[in-house]
Amino acid sequence: MSDRRRHPPLVEQKDALGVYIEALLREEAQPDWVEPEPPTALAEPTPVLAPPVLAPLIVPETEQPPAAPIPAAKVQEDAPPAWAEGSIQALLFKVAGLTLAVPLVELSGIQPWEKGAVTPIPGRISWYLGLMQYREHSVPVVDTAELVLPADRLAALVPAEERLGRVVFIDDGRWGLACDEVAEVITLEPEQVRWRSNRTKRRWLAGTVIEQMCAIIDPPAFARMLATGLEDDPLDEGDIPQEQA
Repeated sequence: MSDRRRHPPLVEQKDALGVYIEALLREEAQPDWVEPEPPTALAEPTPVLAPPVLAPLIVPETEQPPAAPIPAAKVQEDAPPAWAEGSIQALLFKVAGLTLAVPLVELSGIQPWEKGAVTPIPGRISWYLGLMQYREHSVPVVDTAELVLPADRLAALVPAEERLGRVVFIDDGRWGLACDEVAEVITLEPEQVRWRSNRTKRRWLAGTVIEQMCAIIDPPAFARMLATGLEDDPLDEGDIPQEQA
């Protein structure tokens, strides 16, 4: 028997799910980053992704003022979202005991949370953890639990360094959602999901699945919330499947 048959290559158990997810993402044929053509001249350096600036916009008097904001009723997220047509493959991940699901078509990748891998930014809000290198980019990483958990659960939340284990990347890898752990990939039919019909609040919450006891996030809506630098309402107990409440 050859050495190759006696010693087949192994994948560490803790990384097996990550390898599986990456394979599924490749099957979707939606690349996270498009490599640019080799430059013919010196190009401007690529800007480092950083958290949004929360200072109000100041418009010089010589410029036209911005258009009036669209009323909230006109910026509701679709219910169900565009990615929810037909069967949905979704990755389950956990934050402080709550199970969330992210559709694979909107998932960019997964990376282990490692101590010292995130560079903190002084003076930022508590849910903004800092910048992490992901595929040669500096990506903002947020504490998902602080953004989605109800107030009563936040009161019992242990420090991030004691619970975080993985980072789930969305929005073509532009944002990282730190979580405790990732679980399995499931397939859902639209009729299994209790879709939200009015998303003027918690726009990032697409619906819930009682059978899987999880809440489904809408990654594009979540990314838009993060880009504004403003929090949307967290979950309340009515949004959490009864078995988890």
